[in-house]
Amino acid sequence: MNIEKTYHVPFPVSRVYAAWVSSNAVIAPATGMDINPVVGGHYRLVMEIPDFSSTNEGTFLEIELESRMKYTWEWDSDGNVTEIAVDFAAEEDGCRVSIVHAGFTDEASFNKHAARWDSYFDGLIGFLKDQRDQP
Repeated sequence: MNIEKTYHVPFPVSRVYAAWVSSNAVIAPATGMDINPVVGGHYRLVMEIPDFSSTNEGTFLEIELESRMKYTWEWDSDGNVTEIAVDFAAEEDGCRVSIVHAGFTDEASFNKHAARWDSYFDGLIGFLKDQRDQP
């Protein structure tokens, strides 16, 4: 099963891409990020909130600066590894981000991830707005 979604983000590709690969772009409910955005590089997303603690880790498989990336995705070393491909394209009033999150074998996980992509993009847009409003 694959999730395929496209989002409009009202910021230039360069800002959206930079936030995507920045350890400083922590989008709730994440509480920490560690990213090395090169082929073979890693990322680690940490969530430590009351009553819940989790870590997601993966490896970058493909990087095309401000254009495309592909990486693996695995929660808490559970053995269920999926792959995420992200394409960034300039639009007149911002950036189009297309996601293909592939390799789900469990319907419950598929449904949970499909819904969480929407909330991630809400958080990403909020993060970018906050960055724009800072001096």
